[in-house]
Amino acid sequence: MMKFKNYYLLLFGSIVLFILALTAKKESIDVNIGDTYYVMAYNQFYGLLSFFLVFFFILYGAFDLLKIMLLKLLSKIHIFGSLFSILVLVFPYSIFNNPNDFPLFDNLLYINIALVVSFLLFLILQLLFIMNIFVSLIKKVKTLSASK
Repeated sequence: MMKFKNYYLLLFGSIVLFILALTAKKESIDVNIGDTYYVMAYNQFYGLLSFFLVFFFILYGAFDLLKIMLLKLLSKIHIFGSLFSILVLVFPYSIFNNPNDFPLFDNLLYINIALVVSFLLFLILQLLFIMNIFVSLIKKVKTLSASK
């Protein structure tokens, strides 16, 4: 029987996002940062997030196959933090959306703040993952050189 590893959650999240990408409406997500609007279709956005999760799942699986032990605490922070930040990236409209009676005024400030903060959190967690890889590889090289 296979033991459940935390990085399998990345594969599960990727499958959910891929299904969302296939069933998404033909609407777009737009984020206003300063004077610039970033616009992307929902199905492409979900597909991109799904790709990132599959990529991280493959990396964790490769390290597991190569018997390179990543630091467990940093791996858990990366996996659960990435899933949380993607959850906030995917569902901010349902949390903050307040229909307004005045159609010329969009009250999307809180949605944009949530998107930007969760995206920055996602980027910081990826840097943490890269640090985890380097620390684990350095520890492995030190143990190999000490055993010779």
